[in-house]
Amino acid sequence: MNLKFNIKEKLEILPFAQLYLSLSIMFGTWVIYIPHITDKLNMDEGQLGIALFFAAFGSISSLPFGKIIVAFLGEGKASLISVLTVAIFITTLFIAPSYYWLCFFMFLFGFNSGIMQIAINSLVATVERERKINIMSTCHGFFSLGAMISAGFGTILVVLLNNPLLHILLALGLVILLQIIYKKKIHHIINNSIEEENTSSKSAIKNKRLWLIGIIAIIGMVSEGAIADWSGLYLKDVALTNSNYLGLGYAGFSLAMTIGRFSGDKLSSRFGAWQIILAGYIFAFFGFGLVLLGHPLISILGFFVVGLGFSIIVPEVYRLSANIEGVNPASGIAFMASVGYVGFLTGPVALGFLADHFSLQISFSVLLVSVFLGLILSSVIWFKKRS
Repeated sequence: MNLKFNIKEKLEILPFAQLYLSLSIMFGTWVIYIPHITDKLNMDEGQLGIALFFAAFGSISSLPFGKIIVAFLGEGKASLISVLTVAIFITTLFIAPSYYWLCFFMFLFGFNSGIMQIAINSLVATVERERKINIMSTCHGFFSLGAMISAGFGTILVVLLNNPLLHILLALGLVILLQIIYKKKIHHIINNSIEEENTSSKSAIKNKRLWLIGIIAIIGMVSEGAIADWSGLYLKDVALTNSNYLGLGYAGFSLAMTIGRFSGDKLSSRFGAWQIILAGYIFAFFGFGLVLLGHPLISILGFFVVGLGFSIIVPEVYRLSANIEGVNPASGIAFMASVGYVGFLTGPVALGFLADHFSLQISFSVLLVSVFLGLILSSVIWFKKRS
């Protein structure tokens, strides 16, 4: 695929990139209010972990239906509808009257977000194939950009509005407006090679190389999900950060993710995929070391460094999965999207369990160990590629 395309083509990416932006604006707003919602419903860390489990369970439950729904509606319509439903169910988390209602709404959020992940990544894969361009990394960059905006600017709105429900409703209104603006650019897009995709999906599931890449993705997505859901509480309970600045950990992480992902294509073409992945794990390992020092400013800096590392890992994983012999590129990407997103949602659940039985510091120490394992695995693969 040609990585160099003109400004007109870059503008044509916006209808698809805004889907990722919309998701992260909603999700990032939820993230900065997690401490508020846990206090409102008198939840401890274990209960939050269980609530997050319902989101993960919902996501896993949706995977068998995701491709069926996308095939029935078409990639364009499925993407628009699923982004709107996910945005609505994230909003319901703010009005949950009890812990049990929160768990129910988390399941619905997870179920719809699983479908959305398949829909929007299949949509981008279809556009890439039809237009012969590579936009996956850029689109994921917009997810990080949205998270940075929602966590960074959102932290300011926390102080100015002092009203969580109004805040999330403003974010919902923005997402709805974006879908209205770009509807005509998206809703008609349909993958015309469904039969080929279904055949290739079977080979994707059986492909050992794809599963190996999947392990690399899961480690990255588990950590990304954990930082999204637990960074605020970590800064509050471990680093003892002022409550007005609890969103800065995720904001710094998202800023670094945005910087890395928008420059990822150039770095990949210069150094190669596995060298980029190895470098990413080195950054992530060092960043988690800073986070574990437990000082407010140093921990926030640590989240930033971790973001630099993971920013260049996940897009490279998608790129590798789209270039495996015997596996259709779109099927490889859909497989990786499913595996990675399950890791994104189940990681926070595991951290919640560890935090409830031990401490949040132990939970983040486990993330450090998992990143070290990813560093070893990617090092072995890189050395084999060189020899």
